[in-house]
Amino acid sequence: MIDIVQPAHGPLVAKGCEKPLVRPPFNAAGIHGSDGLGELFQFKHADGSPRYSQLTVEPSSEDAIEVLLQAAQAYGNDLTIVALGPLTNIATALQRDRATLQQVGRIVIMGGAVKVPGNISAAAEFNFFVDPDAAQVVMESGIPLTLVGLDVAMRAPLPRQVVEANLQQRPSKITQFIVDCTGIYMAFYRDNEGFHGCYLHDPLAVAVAIDPSLVKTESLYMMVETEGRFTTGMSLADRRDRRDEKTNPPNVEACLEVDTERFLKLFNQLI
Repeated sequence: MIDIVQPAHGPLVAKGCEKPLVRPPFNAAGIHGSDGLGELFQFKHADGSPRYSQLTVEPSSEDAIEVLLQAAQAYGNDLTIVALGPLTNIATALQRDRATLQQVGRIVIMGGAVKVPGNISAAAEFNFFVDPDAAQVVMESGIPLTLVGLDVAMRAPLPRQVVEANLQQRPSKITQFIVDCTGIYMAFYRDNEGFHGCYLHDPLAVAVAIDPSLVKTESLYMMVETEGRFTTGMSLADRRDRRDEKTNPPNVEACLEVDTERFLKLFNQLI
């Protein structure tokens, strides 16, 4: 992606945790490809050379946990963390130095589901299912949390025909990359749900960090199931009329509605 976007300053990359807090590793290679980016190694130029170069960015000498803590100390309340995967790194940072990480302004989390079913099980969204123990640690952190879960993520569809049309109308390295990296992902939805496209889970979380007015939220107390036989990873929000907010005060702002049209407009502008 660095070769494609060519930012003025390269991003800081750091190595995070290799496995969940207490559970064995689990990934989505069958949905996103073995490299997590639609198996970019398969794409070639006409002369047979790779369309995408090998990653050359060297990771930081410090691990991702230390990078998070240093950023929290440096930027404090001005820092918004956007978490797009399982919450293992953030939970580990809390365990290493809770007071420092609690200085951040907000964590925007792509994960969970409040009023809709899960997507990896009947109860659980994928990121929370992979490391429910970490998700619960973050729920208990006291840090302001915005949950961009399946309630809104599944309302942000990107059809395959739109992606391919963008490439034809605006050919560039970026539009070509989007076509290539989404191929396996979109085929999964085509084969399993009859929708040849995908849902913009992670871009929506980033968009909410940029413009919170894209969504309507509800303040809720949420727990994540860590021991259920059938419900591991379930994000259980207390939505009762008689919920006890003194004992269990709201700990998340859960996104329950999204202005899809305005979000997709922003998405198209940024790409």
